Amino acid sequence: MQLKCLAASAAVIAAMTGAAHAADVTGPAFGDTFNVTDTSVDLSQLTRENFYDVLVPLAKKDGEMTFYSYWPPAPLVVFQNQIIPAFEKKYGIKVHFNSVETNVGLPQLDAAYKEGKPSPMDGYFSSDLPADLNEMANIRLTDILPNAADLDPSLAYEYRGIEHNGAYVPFHGNQTVIAFNSAFVKGDEVPQTFEDLLAYSKANPGKVAITSPLRGGSGSGFLTAVSHKLMSDDCVAKWMDLSADEAAADKLVNNSECFAPVWAYFNDLLETAQITNGNTDTLNLMANGVANVGTAWEDLTFSYVMGNQLPDTVRVTILNGGQPGGAEGAFIPSNTANLAAALLFMDEILAPEHQAWKLAGFASRSPKTELDASLIPAEAQKLLVPADIYEEGRISNANPVMSRVVRDAFAANVLDK
Repeated sequence: MQLKCLAASAAVIAAMTGAAHAADVTGPAFGDTFNVTDTSVDLSQLTRENFYDVLVPLAKKDGEMTFYSYWPPAPLVVFQNQIIPAFEKKYGIKVHFNSVETNVGLPQLDAAYKEGKPSPMDGYFSSDLPADLNEMANIRLTDILPNAADLDPSLAYEYRGIEHNGAYVPFHGNQTVIAFNSAFVKGDEVPQTFEDLLAYSKANPGKVAITSPLRGGSGSGFLTAVSHKLMSDDCVAKWMDLSADEAAADKLVNNSECFAPVWAYFNDLLETAQITNGNTDTLNLMANGVANVGTAWEDLTFSYVMGNQLPDTVRVTILNGGQPGGAEGAFIPSNTANLAAALLFMDEILAPEHQAWKLAGFASRSPKTELDASLIPAEAQKLLVPADIYEEGRISNANPVMSRVVRDAFAANVLDK
């Protein structure tokens, strides 16, 4: 990702969103005018109330669209086995589906945008936003999609510190956790705090696996959690400043004492804990009995246990002080050639029956407030973070520029020591 470009775009949008957020929901999410090249839909008149009446006839004229999704197993299955068949049956619109990694799909979108050509996809479930946010349709999707009426507001208008004002629809809720094998880690041994985790690692050398923040999201999430817990309130406030640019990040991370306790904690922990090259590597160490405790994603751990890749004695929790969680989502490119169909599909992914299906089958948390873990069968509930811990335990990430500087500093102050 071109972080400097993204940061610049974010700064511009952040300046505009205060006014836009209070504006008429039929106005653009950011900017003065809508930026879509397909003008077949009068977006200034589109509302939740007339959504289907306006869009269905227009979408059926073209009769097809293309949707990209990046790799996570749960969303891929949900799109292919649940959402797309239901959408095609409901509207008679063919969906061409491609599994395309974010670091491949976003450059494709960027190239088409710069060449003035239609986007290769009409919608994209992506783990990141385009480097140039103008490549994303500036439509207030979360305010006009009928199925978005009950979205969690904390997930609906910003992603990873970037305010998009509703142009990126949260779909797949996820949570970083500490996974542990309850067959070996019992009672008081189960870590509840960061100090507990350190103590367990010292008492059981080699039995804790920490995903490298440079190689996996559970690792970068754990770095965020440790920083949030160990730094002073003043340092945390500066670290979580969404407007922070490269200079501010460098000053905070590399030219202050804010992160000194963070590096000290990791250097102490990694004297006895293993550091792994990715999320799956950590879980594989647990599957093979090499590690008893590890940093992980809740949904990935759930899928591993349900697929018999991990023992059914593995459980997950969130350490006191919180660990990062959120919701990855989808957006419509501003240069889509099938805007009506894309809008209908974005609404479809939030349909209650689909959100319930992925929650029950894959522990993919829903951004919809009316759906919760009670929909998951009792035998699967034990594999999730307990509801009371989950409600209190989710914290946010810093913006991408700050996060990148912190990861670089981790490499210099921990990995290279």
